[in-house]
Amino acid sequence: MSIDPADLASMLELMARALRQLAPVTSQGQTVEAQSSQAKEPQRTLNDWLDVHAKILLERGYKAQTIRNRTGSIFHVRKLWGSRAITAIKPHEVATQLKTFGPERTSTAGRVLAELRAIYTEAIANGWAETNPAAHIKAPRHKVIRARLRLETWQAMRELAKAGPQRWVESLLLLALVTGQRRADLAVMRFDHIVAGYLRVEQQKQAGKGYGARVEIPLDLRLNVIGMSVGDVVEHCRQSARPGATLLRKAGGGAIEKSSLSGRFAENIRAVLGDGAHALYEWPSLHEVRSLAARLYDEQGVDVQTLLGHKHSEMTAVYKDDRGLSRDEYKRVSATPSIRGAAT
Repeated sequence: MSIDPADLASMLELMARALRQLAPVTSQGQTVEAQSSQAKEPQRTLNDWLDVHAKILLERGYKAQTIRNRTGSIFHVRKLWGSRAITAIKPHEVATQLKTFGPERTSTAGRVLAELRAIYTEAIANGWAETNPAAHIKAPRHKVIRARLRLETWQAMRELAKAGPQRWVESLLLLALVTGQRRADLAVMRFDHIVAGYLRVEQQKQAGKGYGARVEIPLDLRLNVIGMSVGDVVEHCRQSARPGATLLRKAGGGAIEKSSLSGRFAENIRAVLGDGAHALYEWPSLHEVRSLAARLYDEQGVDVQTLLGHKHSEMTAVYKDDRGLSRDEYKRVSATPSIRGAAT
């Protein structure tokens, strides 16, 4: 008996429906076969997104130093999570990996966490992810372990520099102390920055503002403990090498790289104190001369906040804190009322 083609088609459709109803279904409403097919598709990794992200950063018009800083943090992100699927990374994995930096590198861990948050924020905006695994992770608590620089150590370093072959090292120590400026600012100070009796400094650190703090330091500002003024140190710099544009110069008159400033400082302090004086991450750096300057000028009554270029007094207070160097000293109470106390 022959079957009508229309009836045959109807029967086949009924059979197909029955088979679909018998197929295992996942909680998302997909058949196992459909889910298996999707699972075979390659998943995009965090590294894949970072390649795209790097191009976005370059298009944003950030300054070169900002790009270098962020690239350093992205390097760590790639190392820790780059090979993982971008949608598979969980918050607890982020927190666990950040602990690998250890207590001596908590500041680095904090920067990496901030960068990871920014990376995922951008990824979500571009459809690469739906959640940010770093969004609610607390940054590791940063405990400062770097020791403060003592005046006695600075003085010994200056004496060593006087006898050394590179005359600019003594100039560096003097200029850093009498101006209280950062390494990047010391490296670019020029003689033509001296205007009408002031050394003008446009600080390189911009703190997201697009410009650095602008400070005019009078040449007659004198640091009493070393018996020299800013003008005296400028003249010392002038005589320390052949003529050149910058205050700190090589013997031939050329400018000096920032890394060389830090390198010679580190060599000098280790030669003075001995290699065993501090643990690896506790050695005072060139930046600690800035704190020493703040503490010494504060004793003279100088406006340290303006000198350092700080917007907020709380930051200045951080630099004036000697981190326990004076813990064994007694603070004497004055029996003479202050002007403010007398007025009340």
